[in-house]
Amino acid sequence: MVTLNTEHRLAEPTIAVLIDYENVGLDSIQYLFDQLSDMGRVIVKRAYADWSVHRNKRDQLLEHGIEAAHYFHATRSGKNASDICLVIDAVELVHTSNVDAYVVVSSDSDFVPLVNKLRSSGKLVVGAGRRDITPVTLVKSCDRYIFLDDGATQNSEAPTTQPNETRTQARRGRTDRREPSNSLITRALEASQDGQGQVPGSKLHQTMLRIDPSFNFKAQGFLTFTRFLESRGEVRVVRSQGPGDILVQLSSQREAPAPTREVQPEPTRNRNPRPAQSTEIPVEPEEKWERDVDLAWRSRQGPKIAGQSAAADVAKVLNAPNLKSTKYPTLDKLLDASHYLDFRWRREGNAIIRI
Repeated sequence: MVTLNTEHRLAEPTIAVLIDYENVGLDSIQYLFDQLSDMGRVIVKRAYADWSVHRNKRDQLLEHGIEAAHYFHATRSGKNASDICLVIDAVELVHTSNVDAYVVVSSDSDFVPLVNKLRSSGKLVVGAGRRDITPVTLVKSCDRYIFLDDGATQNSEAPTTQPNETRTQARRGRTDRREPSNSLITRALEASQDGQGQVPGSKLHQTMLRIDPSFNFKAQGFLTFTRFLESRGEVRVVRSQGPGDILVQLSSQREAPAPTREVQPEPTRNRNPRPAQSTEIPVEPEEKWERDVDLAWRSRQGPKIAGQSAAADVAKVLNAPNLKSTKYPTLDKLLDASHYLDFRWRREGNAIIRI
């Protein structure tokens, strides 16, 4: 029997996701929900559109548990019909519900006044939309903005279910549960890990349930969540010396390299700026940590690394709790400071790309 810790759940931040479907669609919506899984509990999911025009998206709405907010276009252009309804619902929720955070899924700058209104009411506002069409004014108005394009690569590489099979499953009220738990663990861990790439076991379990509420390790034959994790090759479980929660990290996560000298990189040393026209690729790094960071990044699968994972590698190499506590608080500043790394890696959105 599943038991709920009601007191704990009521203490969680609550989230409302309001989707301007006619502006962004639903193609990357699972990526968005993954990103939100570490923020709190989503209690409202609505997509606004004239659904008489988009009837073929019914199964996709059902799959993600999204409520269809339907409004006929009053004019031929239908200009702002659904947008206005989204704004009305958002303001109404402020006064009639206990929602702590609002996620406005749109690239339309017309929502800037709504964002400002919600923030002035003491609410956290997260925006989400397409990178190439989202104006800077909307991005900077939000407390956080998630570019849905960042999940496009994941979606294109992930195995897809045939349309006919998806429709059949939706009619039966379920989705295919044959998806390996491995991908769920990885998604949850990457969404909730700290600067060192670790997450407490209880928090990981909670995040997995937010991503996939049907997840049940006991149904897979395990008495405890820890034993379930230990059976999975893609994660490593770190037990505390005394009583307490376990820590979980990706098994591909590198341990901090043992220092070969007593003196750590000088935190106050200034680098000489390299010539702007220089095209010479440095063969050797100026300091050992630069090579260690390069090796850590190259040990990960694929040429593209999520920014959070890349930052965790740097923190481990520098023996720091997180990247912000080092002399290079951002990945951009790290690359600017290292001639060696800058010629081998570049930033792209929220990721690091191998050149």
